[in-house]
Amino acid sequence: MRKCLAILFLLLTVSIGQVEAQWLKETYISVFAAERDTAYIQDLSQMFSVNASLFQKNSAFSIDDLKNLSSLQYSCSDSSSSVSAGFAYKWLSLNLGFSTGLFDRHRSGKKTNLSTQILLPAVTLKFSGSLYEGYYLENAESILQNWPVGSRFDRPDITTASLRVSADYYFNYTKYSRKALTSHGELQRRSAGSAVVGILLNMNVVSGDSSLVPRAVNESFDYHEQIKTVSNTLIGAGGGYARTFVTPAKIFFNLDMQMGLAYNKCQLQLTDAPDRRHDALNLYFQGDVSFGFNSKHWFFNAGGSLLAIESAMGNDGVSINNVSAVAQATLAYRFELEKNYGVGELFSTKWHQWRDYRASKKQSPADNLEE
Repeated sequence: MRKCLAILFLLLTVSIGQVEAQWLKETYISVFAAERDTAYIQDLSQMFSVNASLFQKNSAFSIDDLKNLSSLQYSCSDSSSSVSAGFAYKWLSLNLGFSTGLFDRHRSGKKTNLSTQILLPAVTLKFSGSLYEGYYLENAESILQNWPVGSRFDRPDITTASLRVSADYYFNYTKYSRKALTSHGELQRRSAGSAVVGILLNMNVVSGDSSLVPRAVNESFDYHEQIKTVSNTLIGAGGGYARTFVTPAKIFFNLDMQMGLAYNKCQLQLTDAPDRRHDALNLYFQGDVSFGFNSKHWFFNAGGSLLAIESAMGNDGVSINNVSAVAQATLAYRFELEKNYGVGELFSTKWHQWRDYRASKKQSPADNLEE
């Protein structure tokens, strides 16, 4: 009997190991070495592309009194846009950007953003960090007592800092290309969609030198705790659907929407009461929409993305809603190269060609005649 059980256990272990090995092999292929359906996706990574972008990132948060359906609505005072330029070839993509000051009427506040992403056939990894300094109360006229009409309630002392890491898995990766929307290495030839699941880690801190809730709020806002700092750490998972519609004229429209459930740890630092912590399950929403034109040589994309997280600050019906948004327009042009270079080989070859060209230009006319 013992021998039979031992043999059965051994066979079960081997079969589980085979299934696990097959699952690991399929997962590796889908993430790193997936074959794409060429009727839907065209690989353009061997072409060298140059690009320029105009983008605007902004941050807002609100403290919501759910009992009275009232809220304090804060937005970052710096609404200026930024520009960037760069190039892409195969797996390498580099861009350099700077703030222009355009579209910012008040020229107050300051924002710093850093973001990058890794685009694999089935998986999109995103990393971003931001720091916003200076906010203003959008609805000061309706929420503060006797606030003069037409004047801004500025809070230069309020700052927000956030760190976001996410990973999304697109099931229909053989026909649906995320890379065709966010970089210049692929072309979505036909309409396709995909179910998507993802995980999200988001850390956010909102703080001020004085309370985030002004003392002069009117009776429509019933929450009066003096909050100096709110920090949220959120870990969650969700899913949704993404689809790109492509017309015969190579114009595309994309919609990617996800909703998830997350564990959220909220910590409050108060000026007139002990610090408090509240743990809860929260919903979050993220999505983006874009449209543009994508051909073999030309690429244009305009759109925006949004992440919204509502976090309860206690059991008294009050929450903080953090929203980050990005609007962006990108124009790119792809060049065909004379052969399929490796990334290092391309830059080494072009450097030597440029150096030889410069040397030939420096030759004197007499040298050219002797030759």
